[in-house]
Amino acid sequence: MPKNGAPPPQERRASRRSPIQVRMELTDMGSSFVGRSVDVSRGGLFVASSETRRVGTLLRVRVLGPRGDLVFAVGVVVRCFSDLEGSHEGSTSPGMAIALTSTSEAWDRFWEDVNTTDSGDDDDEDEDA
Repeated sequence: MPKNGAPPPQERRASRRSPIQVRMELTDMGSSFVGRSVDVSRGGLFVASSETRRVGTLLRVRVLGPRGDLVFAVGVVVRCFSDLEGSHEGSTSPGMAIALTSTSEAWDRFWEDVNTTDSGDDDDEDEDA
């Protein structure tokens, strides 16, 4: 519970977040830069990167999916942070929250693969044991 005694805020996200770390290439109208996902959901992601963009910036996101296919999505920066918790003392680790506005079938497959891996569904193996 927060220090002021108020109950924690209600979760507003429509999709569950999965703590998946993959290298991503992000592109705005002028340049490309790399980042690493901190967590991913069907509708958005949080990316740690040495570069950030202003809130409202449209970004193209490219990631190599677990099946070896290139996965693309488009999103808008909704929050920026100059220093993430857990960074090494004396160093900064900026990051951005990105709400996805357009995804592909490949992104949906990527999300399903991430969700399956993260949930640890091994039902088929249990039946064989």
